[in-house]
Amino acid sequence: MTELHNPLIDGPFTRTLVELRWGDMDAYGHVNNVTQLKLLEEARVKAFGSPTAARDVIPGELPGGERTDAFGLVMPPVFREASADVQILVSGHAIDYRDPIPYRDGPIAIDVCIVKITPVIIKVGYVILEPDASKVYSVAESDLVFVDGETGRARRLRDDEQAAFADCAVGPLPLKRR
Repeated sequence: MTELHNPLIDGPFTRTLVELRWGDMDAYGHVNNVTQLKLLEEARVKAFGSPTAARDVIPGELPGGERTDAFGLVMPPVFREASADVQILVSGHAIDYRDPIPYRDGPIAIDVCIVKITPVIIKVGYVILEPDASKVYSVAESDLVFVDGETGRARRLRDDEQAAFADCAVGPLPLKRR
């Protein structure tokens, strides 16, 4: 695998490959904007692992060991480790649709990175682009919070959770609405 490049991310990221489905296309012949949020979710789970890993039916690694749908930075296992007693929820999204994504055979690339860590929020960044990085379609960020399973309230990230992501943070992505 050649070195990964993203024209908008200055730092480490995980490249995920997501197959488009015929049903992702809207009446205009491109991937619907709401569907793009679902693609971001799929990429986030591929990059960080299942947010319900402790409760999943089949925990653990994929058969055969090596992943073929995610490359680059291996994200710290914070989500998997926290999943026993927290819910990892999205508290907000920002997305810039830069160019329509046409339907085609083969995967789209979604690069996932840590933008910022605060005591309560993990800001995750995404760039939807061609697998060879030749064209960017969308840029997005999501705010994630850990919600205590017993109280239903957002909880602060523990020091070890913040430290695990500290070296991964790349800073803000170039969203047009900043």
